[in-house]
Amino acid sequence: MNKESEACEKIDVKEVLKQANQVGNVFSRYTYGINKIYITLRRDVKLPLGSYVFVLDEDGLPIVYQVASPEYYRYGYDFEKRLIAYGRASKDESHTYDCVGILVGKLYEHGKIEPPKYPVIPLSEVFTCPPKLIELVTEPNTPFKVKIGTDPLTSQPVHIDLRPLLRQGLLISGAQGTGKTTALLTLISRSLEAYKHLRFLILDWTGEFQPLCSLNDSGFKVCSVSWDKYITGLKMDDPESTLRLIEEEDPRAKTGAPSEVLFTALVLCKKDKQYPTKQNVKKKIEEQTEGRLKGTISTALSIADKADHIPEKEPKEIYGREGLLKEIKNNNILIIDFSRTESREVPDDFEVKKRMGTFLARCVWEEATQKKDFGCIVISDEAHRIAPEKFYGGEMDPVWLRLATEGGRNGCPLWLVARRLSLVSKAVTTELQQNFICFNVEDVDRKRIIEDLGETFASLLGALPPGEAIVKSATGFKVPGQVTHVKFDKVLEPSSVKYGLEERFKPVDGNKVEQVRA
Repeated sequence: MNKESEACEKIDVKEVLKQANQVGNVFSRYTYGINKIYITLRRDVKLPLGSYVFVLDEDGLPIVYQVASPEYYRYGYDFEKRLIAYGRASKDESHTYDCVGILVGKLYEHGKIEPPKYPVIPLSEVFTCPPKLIELVTEPNTPFKVKIGTDPLTSQPVHIDLRPLLRQGLLISGAQGTGKTTALLTLISRSLEAYKHLRFLILDWTGEFQPLCSLNDSGFKVCSVSWDKYITGLKMDDPESTLRLIEEEDPRAKTGAPSEVLFTALVLCKKDKQYPTKQNVKKKIEEQTEGRLKGTISTALSIADKADHIPEKEPKEIYGREGLLKEIKNNNILIIDFSRTESREVPDDFEVKKRMGTFLARCVWEEATQKKDFGCIVISDEAHRIAPEKFYGGEMDPVWLRLATEGGRNGCPLWLVARRLSLVSKAVTTELQQNFICFNVEDVDRKRIIEDLGETFASLLGALPPGEAIVKSATGFKVPGQVTHVKFDKVLEPSSVKYGLEERFKPVDGNKVEQVRA
């Protein structure tokens, strides 16, 4: 996937601007700059949030801006407030419709978009951007562009360059029901269409990604497995998870000296690359007799002997790192479904699942850093489960920060979905916000966005309807750092969509109700 050179064909700018209409002028009481301009619109003209306008530079080339913070301006008087109180509000219509223009860039005849070198001329005429001009300043010039949706204001298709998403990672945020998972399903499907050799490992905590299995009908390879398939590999790799499983069976393993002895035995098995069978664990327990009471050793041996999660013999197949990597390499998408547990012997325990997710992510990270011919996109929803903020509780494994900071350059980028952004580690989200898809969010999460990205970006959010988002990308659009309003396409929908109100709440059977009353 070599980077393509930017188009250098000469553009007839005057032809492109023929469809433009003047809508107002630049007006400021004091100064006129480059990065931000203040616009006053003509009477009866309104520009919606996120629309594109331009002013002409001295050389006749357009400098494009994106509309933010639209508002009415009108000077108010005290007597008018009193008139309102008596139901005699003034009908004076001396107000103006003003907005701020945030710089996108200057379009040159060779097709490149660059920042202008000089400030905007005072009182410059402001024009709406014709569709062709919007395309020239937003459409990435690459064979690996991915169509994610349309601009609700212009109905123009919106494409994003796939390469920055692989190089820098991705963060998706939004309240429940705003369209996060639908957008991600679209992005995954369209990314595979753009480059069919991609590989994904999806940690599906809620079962919402199962519709991706339908891509098998389109020639792609998709495999979905229950999370507990890799429990044998987790036992081999993570003694703490094994102890957690034993604690569910035997309360004696939760605290005290016998628990310490048992955990040490499990750690020693890992160190010696021995599977924690009853024989191996009991042998490691017996090696700790020095300095320990006989009762402690005896209790630890009893726990190990009765624990169902410590098998008598080593399993014929250990589904660990090698098995996982084989599945990843044999499929475009491997979905680890944490919403179902197939084995009755494995408890549906959140902490064990969390450790499983970390174990799988670590396997991908280690393989990618060791082998330059291996790549895999790691995706997880419910970000607060695996990378919680410190105040929210729980520890975050370092592998998630490594994936966020260095995953892209090592071929294992992290795509993360955060329902509650304020509950997710800021260290992780800050790294991933180079590519940020933001749906409508709660006020507390909006404050976090202001902290991370500033007031200008937050002002573009407004009150977004479901399915629409503000998308920012450091290099995914034509202009670095560009922000775009997108109504996402629906290629697939999450599993829960088909189980709505009517499916969940069936009509009450009157006969049965009467029987109960009787």
